[in-house]
Amino acid sequence: MSGTTKVITAEEPTHFTRRENCRICRQASLHPFLQLGPMPLAGAFLRPQDAGTELAFPLTLAVCTGCREVQTIETVRRELLFKDYRFLASTTATLRNHFAALAGTLNERFLSPGELVVDIGANDGVLLKPLERLSVRAVGLEPAANIARVARAAGCHVIEEFLSPAAAGRLVEEYGPARVVTACNVFAHIDDMHEAVNAISVLLRPDGLFVCEVHYLPDLVETYQVDMMYHEHLMHHSLRPLAHLFATYGLEIFDVARIPIHCGSIRVYVQRKGSPRPEPRSPAVSQLLDLEIRLGLDLPSTFDAFAGQVLARRDRLRQLVLDLVERGRRVVGYGASGRATMHLNLCGLGPGAIPYVVDASPERQGRVVPGTRNPIVAPELFRADTADVALLFAYNYRSEVAAAEQEFLARGGRFLLPLPEPVLEPR
Repeated sequence: MSGTTKVITAEEPTHFTRRENCRICRQASLHPFLQLGPMPLAGAFLRPQDAGTELAFPLTLAVCTGCREVQTIETVRRELLFKDYRFLASTTATLRNHFAALAGTLNERFLSPGELVVDIGANDGVLLKPLERLSVRAVGLEPAANIARVARAAGCHVIEEFLSPAAAGRLVEEYGPARVVTACNVFAHIDDMHEAVNAISVLLRPDGLFVCEVHYLPDLVETYQVDMMYHEHLMHHSLRPLAHLFATYGLEIFDVARIPIHCGSIRVYVQRKGSPRPEPRSPAVSQLLDLEIRLGLDLPSTFDAFAGQVLARRDRLRQLVLDLVERGRRVVGYGASGRATMHLNLCGLGPGAIPYVVDASPERQGRVVPGTRNPIVAPELFRADTADVALLFAYNYRSEVAAAEQEFLARGGRFLLPLPEPVLEPR
């Protein structure tokens, strides 16, 4: 990370706070196991003229020894994180197809014509658009002003607001209660989980259902995905603490499915206890709860060991890149995501080692990675270049990237996959 980046410390509390109690069970039982800071905000991609104005914050991971939730101790103000956001979900075909399939699943399992679906953290409307092609009503909450504008331009109905009980009450007053509320890849971003679940309860009809998708802690641990553990991701969920949280508000998990999106997630289905139209409890719920115990997610020692493995892989990735550069290989980055910010800053790989990072999103092109300041360019520049190796930060979209960059691979170009172990492919 550049020395000109302003590091925000605990003595400057305006921009962040440090938790001493768990966000789920509220006990003062946090066991820190990995300190990564100071780190810039992973999604705060800067205009080149603003380089040097980015902020960096301590980043500490802890596990609660009470409910077993893994979480970031430092909470950066949400206005800094999300009011100007640079991730467009519809940019990738993988996500477009995923959310089109989710809309179909929700419609087939739960929805009738004219019923309301509320999508929390609607982004650019990637789920709202396929829902609106069905015979249901769809409304989104999206706090990032620039992203909400993109969704509205695509014809989606989006309210530019953070989730809260007050916002939920206003939405219900205007549209009525929802049969289904969704929150995909946003349930890890919320500091006050109790306020969020309370708001979801306000939004739901008596027979309403809440469906969320979150990256799944066992997948993160098994594949050492430290690149998902940045400030925007305050929580790294497993099923047991989620069940505890929902039960506090009269809700229960009735189904769960492991899904491959984002290198390992779960889709969790929740209903009110005593629902007038109850869904049967799937055996998958107990199966995953048992799996989490077998994997040792109830033991702090599991996360201490994880921390050591993460740092070892960081060191191996850095050395591999530097060795390639020393041998005259041109190494560039591919995928300007939060994962890229994490790897580049953890490894200290600035433009001298990685001259640019490729990204298909116009929201990021022309900007630079916070901290290391690597320029972000369009795929066309990469295709006109003579790069030997693409460090694939977007390894969760490997198949899609490989299909788009066949010419690069055909002329002998290779992908460098950072995790679960740094490796060059094809071998």
